[in-house]
Amino acid sequence: MTGHLPPADPVVRGALRPLGGLPGRHAQPAVGWWTPLRVLFALTLLTMTLAWAQKAPCRDGLWAQDRQYRLLCYSDVIALYGSEGLVAGRTPYVDVPVEYPVGIGAVMAAASAAARWWPVAERYPAFYGLTWVELAVATLALVWSTALLAGRRRWDAAMLALAPALVVHAMTNWDLAAAALAGLAMLAWARRRPVLAGVLLGLATATKLYPALFLVPLLALCLRADRLRSWALTAAASLATVVLACLPAYVAAPAFAAGPDGALVAVAPSAWSQLLAGGPGAFMAALAPHRGGGANALLRFVDLNRTRPANWDSLWFVLQHVTGHPLDRVGPIDGAPGRLNAAVFAGLLLTMAAVVVLALRAPRRPRLPQLYFLALVGFMLTNKVHSPQYVVWLLPLAVLARPSWPAFLAWQAIEVLVLPAEWYFFVGLAHPGPYPGAGLPEGWFLLAVLARDAAMLSFAALVVRDIWAPERDRVRAVDVDDPAGGPLDGAPDRLRLPGWLARSPGSLSASARG
Repeated sequence: MTGHLPPADPVVRGALRPLGGLPGRHAQPAVGWWTPLRVLFALTLLTMTLAWAQKAPCRDGLWAQDRQYRLLCYSDVIALYGSEGLVAGRTPYVDVPVEYPVGIGAVMAAASAAARWWPVAERYPAFYGLTWVELAVATLALVWSTALLAGRRRWDAAMLALAPALVVHAMTNWDLAAAALAGLAMLAWARRRPVLAGVLLGLATATKLYPALFLVPLLALCLRADRLRSWALTAAASLATVVLACLPAYVAAPAFAAGPDGALVAVAPSAWSQLLAGGPGAFMAALAPHRGGGANALLRFVDLNRTRPANWDSLWFVLQHVTGHPLDRVGPIDGAPGRLNAAVFAGLLLTMAAVVVLALRAPRRPRLPQLYFLALVGFMLTNKVHSPQYVVWLLPLAVLARPSWPAFLAWQAIEVLVLPAEWYFFVGLAHPGPYPGAGLPEGWFLLAVLARDAAMLSFAALVVRDIWAPERDRVRAVDVDDPAGGPLDGAPDRLRLPGWLARSPGSLSASARG
């Protein structure tokens, strides 16, 4: 198992010292059953088993007296299984407008349908276990794609397989399903299959919207390398896939509106039922997004994200705490915090613009995972929603962007500490008062959030430094260009914007010029 080890990483060197240290110049690749990928899969299953155990105390859905927060085992998987009525046999979008895109809805529906084979009293643990199987498969796919994208540094994927944040957040939500599809899309691009990459990226976007952001840095790099045709194929395939993935659920979903008790009820039949009952004309009329005073079930995700205020974990919530009042205290427009939404959109545009400028002004064309990582960090820091499990989006990109165990583990340690800070802050909200053990004050929770964001920014700063000084890039130190670049790997640098920020090419080492 000595092939593809990263050179001179102090953490790896220390871990291998009891086994004889790093391989020498005459070391041979691994032979036999325990290949590097199989070892990575075994490590992944170990981590996922710990992730199952971490949330297992909550798998029965009996959460009296804030048990889910006190035991640090809260999971959307269990919470939404009950609140969305899946435990009662409802089908996402058809019977209830779940709050996620269709990809996650499909994963929820598959586990829910399988859980119906269990008695009602056992369905919560069954649904949790079945969802674990789905997400474990997704994580294996994510580790596999990361290992292949790492090129000669295949063992770097162990950083992902053993990530502490994966233990505490793999089962918090279904985000790993989207991350796995995004990783497979990157692998298809690396294998120079832009249409397949677009299809997989479209499926990832239909599962969680964040992979759509990848098209922006990819466009900048393709523009610099004169590979716009490959980008256009990927973008077109991605858009078509999103439409085709969402269309069946949209056609099958009725329109829902809030009833007198606040519960969502169907107020207009689905377009499919109208086609069967009234023909093409009724079908076309039923395709309207808003009908009968309600909205198509597929739009609940859009409406919730449009109308929700600043999320607990966001910098906007910290700003709200500092100012002492809601950011839209003059009142929302159409149920949405208009000023906050505008500020979030402006922040996203500025972040994407900064990534594009960096891509076009860097002394050497950046590697694709580096820009993907920076784009996601910018999105997460400027967004009004920054849920704790979003860290799983970043894990594979961090491994590929800057494979450094010390920096990675330092960031991960702070990510893990946010979990008890947030849950015990919620305990304090539910039981205000000075008595011991009630919870954590808001200030301490916000301090943990700021520490987490500072750690993310510090890691991002190291990535920017590697882009601006490519001779320090650990991946390119082994005389490669971009193992994940696909059509960009080894492509000529044909467009580079001039500017006062640009470094002179003469300042680069020979190995960095590539």
